[in-house]
Amino acid sequence: MAKVKYRVREYTPTGNMPGTHSFYAEAVVDNEINNQELAAKVAARTGVKSYEAAMVIAAVADIIAEETLENNRVCLNSGDGAHLVSIYPKVTGRISDKEVVEAPDKYDGKTVAEAAMLTPDRLQWTLGATVGIKYSRQFALNKEALKVDYNPAQTPAEPEDTGTTTNPATGDDPNSGND
Repeated sequence: MAKVKYRVREYTPTGNMPGTHSFYAEAVVDNEINNQELAAKVAARTGVKSYEAAMVIAAVADIIAEETLENNRVCLNSGDGAHLVSIYPKVTGRISDKEVVEAPDKYDGKTVAEAAMLTPDRLQWTLGATVGIKYSRQFALNKEALKVDYNPAQTPAEPEDTGTTTNPATGDDPNSGND
């Protein structure tokens, strides 16, 4: 059974937002496995040379990047054919009535948002990923949670800033009130 580490972090919002202070669990990752380490594992399982496996892994990574740039979803399956992970282009963006009213010159004095106002310059593009349900369930069932102390000096690199202020405890965006 895998021992998966987690820690408890405190979420304290900026500003005066009563009722939003909370605590949340966060996974603690021990290591990052790179292409060379994957290649060594592939070589041990298959008998191919490690350098050959490394070339294939690098080629697969490049192909995934190319295919997502071509607006395709790339699905990786395990050796038994079960869906492991999908990687795909993801977009977010919005326009609200409030934003339209606050910029009358930009929107010709209109007071209601329209679909045509959600232009490409208002979009944020990222890559998304989903894990196959079989592996997600298998992980949930075959792990043992191990709580570790939170030490701010040992925190891993922060995830890439997506421009959102999502509360990690609830997944809610405190800035997305009814407009």
